[in-house]
Amino acid sequence: MVLAGLIRKLGHQLAEIRERALKSILCKIEHNLICYADLIQERQLFLHLLEWFNFPSVPVKEEVLNLLSRLVKYPPAVQHLVDLGAVEFLSKLRSNVEPNLQAEIDGILDGLFILPSEVPALSSASYQANQTELSKNPEILTGYFPQDKSNFQRMEVPPQPVVNQTVKCLKFSTFPWLPLTTTDRHVLSSNESSLRSSNHTLIWNTCELLKDVIMQDFPAEIFLQRPKIVQSLLSLLKLAFGGDGKHRLALQSVSCLQQLCMYLRNRLNFHRDPGFFSNKQDTVSQNSSLSYCHEARGTHHSQNPSPGSSSPRPSVVGRTGQRPRGDGQDWDAVSSSGSSSHAHVNSRISVHSPLDMGHIDLPELETEDTLELQFQQLSLPQFCVSILESAVPLLRTGSRQMIIRVLELLAEDMTLIGEAISTDIWDDSSLFGIDMKEKLLLVLGALGETMCYHKSSISLEQPEVMLVHHRMAFISISLFAVRLLQTLLPVEKASEFLPEPMSTALFLLSLDMPVSLEYPNIHEAVVAYLEQLNSENYSIYKRTAEAVYSIECTCNFLSDLEKEGEKNLLELVELADQALRSFSYHQHFPLIKEIISICSKIWKSAQASPLLQGESQKVLLHMLSHPLPQVKAETYHCCLEITKECLGVHNVTKSVSSLCNGIHFLLHPKVLYEISVFGIQDPKSEVCHVT
Repeated sequence: MVLAGLIRKLGHQLAEIRERALKSILCKIEHNLICYADLIQERQLFLHLLEWFNFPSVPVKEEVLNLLSRLVKYPPAVQHLVDLGAVEFLSKLRSNVEPNLQAEIDGILDGLFILPSEVPALSSASYQANQTELSKNPEILTGYFPQDKSNFQRMEVPPQPVVNQTVKCLKFSTFPWLPLTTTDRHVLSSNESSLRSSNHTLIWNTCELLKDVIMQDFPAEIFLQRPKIVQSLLSLLKLAFGGDGKHRLALQSVSCLQQLCMYLRNRLNFHRDPGFFSNKQDTVSQNSSLSYCHEARGTHHSQNPSPGSSSPRPSVVGRTGQRPRGDGQDWDAVSSSGSSSHAHVNSRISVHSPLDMGHIDLPELETEDTLELQFQQLSLPQFCVSILESAVPLLRTGSRQMIIRVLELLAEDMTLIGEAISTDIWDDSSLFGIDMKEKLLLVLGALGETMCYHKSSISLEQPEVMLVHHRMAFISISLFAVRLLQTLLPVEKASEFLPEPMSTALFLLSLDMPVSLEYPNIHEAVVAYLEQLNSENYSIYKRTAEAVYSIECTCNFLSDLEKEGEKNLLELVELADQALRSFSYHQHFPLIKEIISICSKIWKSAQASPLLQGESQKVLLHMLSHPLPQVKAETYHCCLEITKECLGVHNVTKSVSSLCNGIHFLLHPKVLYEISVFGIQDPKSEVCHVT
């Protein structure tokens, strides 16, 4: 009752009463008479704290913002504030306060934007729905947003654009929180310091230690929950363009990050289905994180294999024995004793959730600001996008080894992206979704520029080794880029979101014949995106693809003619029809003579089917009326030569019927009509003189 009265006084018209009520609440918090758990359940408290800045007189502004900053660390408080429209309110307030208070507001907004994974999805309450609640008293509309009552009422009529705080683009956000012992925190801190050293040898050795020991001793999610090591590794990637062997440190960092991605994938699988993924249900380490839960539950774990039954392994805190690895494979070795299998079965009885273990009294866990650490941790989507941002620029280096290693890292990262981020990100209007979307678009733009760079660098003037380098880089990066698009961006949204450099790169890739032959599925995806992106480029691609197919048919036609044995005449006619479409490109004139010979042969035979005769006649008429004068002239010339061959004086001894069979294809009414009406009247002398 006392607390409710104080909260009610926070909305009093007199500034002195409001100020005394606030100081009374702060004093009670300081002396532990009330706790934050009591405050975060009071919706009116947050309403009055926000309304504080709408009064004409606004005392102790810093204390109010400081209280909000402390309350926003609690999920229920975040939910109340978001429902009240605090994001919009504080964003407007920020520009009307002193610079030192702007930083405090930024901190509150950060707390509202980053929600712990266990918080349920917030309802998309609009700011306008709560505007009346925040300013229900007309006399307090002065202050930081001075305006008269009529203006305020007019502002309420049209709906204002709202940033929806419901994050719907995440498949997976953060792992269950794992506290660390003092010794484990010291180990991580020591490695963080070593990675920031200016001593290259120390950095190199630290990366080796991370790969060989630390990342196997700690669950992989620890490096996201305490992200300084990851941030240092990402910073080391910038050395890829440096001299004096600095690129070797970047390679080491790439290797560490790749290994971390693999372990994170394993841990993700483990958390989804511990029984399926791991032999052992125990989720905690025996020498780090929650290791001391084993001793706290000695009766339950007494059935587990004894540490002495396996080869000893040094631990961070000086213990030996088996322990889970960061890669999700829980035990390095299992006891060969006959009771070990029995222990595995019985140990399942003592399975506990990582969240449950956090409530056990752990004597060696020193106090640390868990809430602050949780708000500083990297979610899995943030980690994945950070790798993309840092690694993609390295694909423009001149080092083949660097490009290969970076692509291996990106391949592992893309697997995690598929597990963490959904295609709904493009429709996500939350601030987190907008931020992720902007970063992904920058990455896709950079990938497109990199693809174009390697494509344009392929020149015959360069040494062969550089040609191979750029060609292999273009193909490899293109494959990754398309698979990333398939993972994140639905085809129907490509025209709305895909950056111009990527659109250009996809157009170049669509015209790459070797890629289309070697990777037909990738080529099909590229064409689908291109069709949505640019109708002009897609039209160019279609015409090019048709020309390529026609040339291919030309080659097949000529190749089939040279084969011995009986030929499929219908298939040859179809190939001939396709071959004529690209004649303006290849201009292989012997092709015309071969097609005329096929038509003559078909009509000469009494057993030829009407379908075959009809198809061959279409091809002949197409040639007689071809838009290229050279093709038309060559067709008439070949027909004349066949006529001379059949009716020449050298055939005087042969029967008339057998002679006429060779020119039957010219005696059909449609063919005669074409020759007499258009051939004789053709303006080209090469055609009309022949007819």
